[in-house]
Amino acid sequence: MTLTGQATTMLAMLLCGLAIGILYDTYRTMERKCRLPIWLVWVSDFFFWISCTFLVFGTLLRINEGVVRIYIFLGLGIGIILYFLLFQRIYLGILNKLIALSIWLYRVILRIGYYIFIVPLLFLYRALVAIVLFLFSVLFTVVKWLARPFLFLGGKLWSPIWTRYLQKPTQKAKRIVRKRWQALTGWIKGKKM
Repeated sequence: MTLTGQATTMLAMLLCGLAIGILYDTYRTMERKCRLPIWLVWVSDFFFWISCTFLVFGTLLRINEGVVRIYIFLGLGIGIILYFLLFQRIYLGILNKLIALSIWLYRVILRIGYYIFIVPLLFLYRALVAIVLFLFSVLFTVVKWLARPFLFLGGKLWSPIWTRYLQKPTQKAKRIVRKRWQALTGWIKGKKM
């Protein structure tokens, strides 16, 4: 391998180290914000390191046809150390601001959607319920006023029929049913279970 190829490979691995540092901080920040269960953290860690491996070896395949040498690991290490020493604070500040902006934007979109879609539907629902209740109350009042003469006549006709023909048999039937009920409950209470 030529000296230019080795320098290109070293520079590519240095950039891969920087990318792994950025991906690591992004992943850890998202994991803390989402509060994942521990088993999902393990699965996510596994997939994170698999994706970092694919990043490194995919880059190696493009740069030097997948030849692994010791200076590749040196370049990765230098890239990661440079990221953690020089760029981590800046990147985490930008990332946290982007996350806060995304959450704010999400809440604004939800609130706008609520006021555009939900509030008018609630207003229409309440207006329809109020109109239907008003119409029922008007209808009930009209029917009550129209039925008054019939109720008066019905009461005048029903009262003599009730007192003359139906009141005594109804009271007698009530007494019989009450006696039978008391006898049945007394028999059930007397039984030992």
